[in-house]
Amino acid sequence: MGIGRNPYADSLARNDGAVSPVAASRGESVLMPGPIEAVIFDFGGVIVPGSPSGDAPDSPYAIIERRHGLPSGFLWKAVYIDNPGWLRLRVGDGSEVEWLGAAHEAVAGVAGVAVADAVMAALEENRPQGRRLAGRTPEFNPGMIPLLERLRQRYRVGLLSNAAPGLEDELRDHYRIDSLFHDIINSATVRLAKPDPRIYHLAAERIGVTIARCFFTDDLPHNIEAARKEGMTAHQFLGYEGLHAALREAGVATDG
Repeated sequence: MGIGRNPYADSLARNDGAVSPVAASRGESVLMPGPIEAVIFDFGGVIVPGSPSGDAPDSPYAIIERRHGLPSGFLWKAVYIDNPGWLRLRVGDGSEVEWLGAAHEAVAGVAGVAVADAVMAALEENRPQGRRLAGRTPEFNPGMIPLLERLRQRYRVGLLSNAAPGLEDELRDHYRIDSLFHDIINSATVRLAKPDPRIYHLAAERIGVTIARCFFTDDLPHNIEAARKEGMTAHQFLGYEGLHAALREAGVATDG
């Protein structure tokens, strides 16, 4: 089935379920649609460290920014959100050369070529390819791999990531966690990226669950808001404890 038009986008009624009382106390609007059948995860910043926004002080991006005197959050914009090369690459167009070249140019414009060279080298070291070539073992956020293993015993488990081509290979060859997911969606492969509404419907369709029965977690608020608008129960990831509590609140059994 083609991905340009997803039948869920036309046929699923928007969920108007009750608002979680805990979420309401935080000023959030998280719909509670009924029994959750699938839990879908973002990758970077959720399963593995490195939220690109730089909000987490231990994020590799934040560390690099401090080391080289860059403003907090600058690298997220330079490498991702304001980078035309990345916006093309994440939907399967362009190239890594174009993407990284644009990032280098943005850093150089603020801090000079020498700093840009050092920053790009540091970023490369923290990419999966660089970590693998250096013989470094994969790093995961605390608690996430055991959580995935427990959830997979009872629920459909999916991955929905805005990523460059090759994520699927990295999950298999470097991280070695591809078997934990019933379905993996790489934006570059399907040529759609979050927060495009169609990608959430595609994720639900491919994992075999109606969108109102999906729980989604991502570290970026605009991706969470988009998922909620399409009918998913969604939680912005700030750490394992918060995610665990949100899953339990949504009725998801998190114990083995």
